[in-house]
Amino acid sequence: MNKIQYNFDLNLYKVFLTVAETKNISKAAELLYISQPAISYDIKMLENALGGKLFYRTSKGVQLTPEAEKLYNAVRNSFNVLSIGERIFTEDRDLENGELFIRM
Repeated sequence: MNKIQYNFDLNLYKVFLTVAETKNISKAAELLYISQPAISYDIKMLENALGGKLFYRTSKGVQLTPEAEKLYNAVRNSFNVLSIGERIFTEDRDLENGELFIRM
């Protein structure tokens, strides 16, 4: 079994998620405020890092490959967990949640 090195930018996964959800590179570029060539480049970088194709191009946009569908579900869940962690941190920081200790 080959060991994959994960030394690439988390933003590549954000681009991957956005393209997968919009099914369109141009729409993803608009949502992320970056150029369409930059989106294509990031997808290519992620494909190279993972060693496989992520999308099929169609007349209506793009479609996930079967392998990428599984990756999408894992990455989406991971980003959801990160979002929950950020929310908990913010709530604790803003004293909206957490515990208060009074020492005497």
